[in-house]
Amino acid sequence: MKRILLAVNHSYLFFGATLYVGVLWALHFFWYPSWTKMTVDIVQDHFILPTSAATRFFTLVVPLMFLASIIFLVTEWKTRFRWTAILSLLCISAATYVGQLHIIPVNKIIKAGVADQSQLTPLLQQWMVLNDIRWVLLTVMWLTLMYYFIAKGNLLQALAGPRRPVSVPTEASGKLAHPGKPLHAGSHS
Repeated sequence: MKRILLAVNHSYLFFGATLYVGVLWALHFFWYPSWTKMTVDIVQDHFILPTSAATRFFTLVVPLMFLASIIFLVTEWKTRFRWTAILSLLCISAATYVGQLHIIPVNKIIKAGVADQSQLTPLLQQWMVLNDIRWVLLTVMWLTLMYYFIAKGNLLQALAGPRRPVSVPTEASGKLAHPGKPLHAGSHS
């Protein structure tokens, strides 16, 4: 039962990291370019509504990721994978720090309303730079967790396909000990 619970815990951590990094990759490559045209007139609908929804969602996801990270660290502390747990916890901690102490205040300023474009544009640029920091942190976390699952689960070996069973020939079987050499005189296969 303990192994199943740990598998669920570690899987949730990877699931959360995948969700989080996926949103940040989408922000970086798909939504940021359109924000150079964001105006004071449309910022509430096209920025505040989505960021508020994302904040509500990740307010549920991230605390559970912290719990899963701590469990991950405790379970891997005495193994060669300790560094993966430490790095994962550091990445989610740093990303949360950037989000709570730097990004959320920018969101609040924009949500309260800005007077004109000369105020909005630098705020959006600052917001994008701060999210790029989280993008890097969560990418490192995701790659670290992917390494953990590949290495711990021997995934590369598993993907290589099934290994052929090695049979040990015996005199009674009459099989060849080595290709081309009979096991004993008079034995042919």
